[in-house]
Amino acid sequence: SHVPFTADVSQGRLLFNQSCAKCHRLFGQGEAIGPDLTGANRSNLDYLLENVVDPSAVVSKDFRMTIVLLKNGQVLNGLIVSKNEKTLTLQTQTDKRVIGLGDVDELRPTTLSPMPDGLLDNLSPRQIRSLFDYLKQPAQVPLPENAE
Repeated sequence: SHVPFTADVSQGRLLFNQSCAKCHRLFGQGEAIGPDLTGANRSNLDYLLENVVDPSAVVSKDFRMTIVLLKNGQVLNGLIVSKNEKTLTLQTQTDKRVIGLGDVDELRPTTLSPMPDGLLDNLSPRQIRSLFDYLKQPAQVPLPENAE
């Protein structure tokens, strides 16, 4: 007989902090690079799976990646988080870069999410279950007692 393993929402919060919080806020914690997840349709498992497994399938136009071709031949890609008449600020996978518009040859908007595919690939089934159960919580849960 198959006994489903139990999810650990505190462990799910720890996984969120390690992976998702670099770009997403939930319950007022994390970075505001990607959408804030607090008000998202988090109780709907299909919605969560669709957004995590294939982020580019449903990405809002406000969060689409832009390819930046520089006059020196360098190619960058990321999310344009701000832009004025002189510079743009690009959030790449690793850092924020301020680029002078005079150095830009071309901006190519994409339909892709900066959120990488395959984020669940390195997690065990129990970790995935714990993460999704945490994401579905209506309010913040405590971290595991042994967590930093």
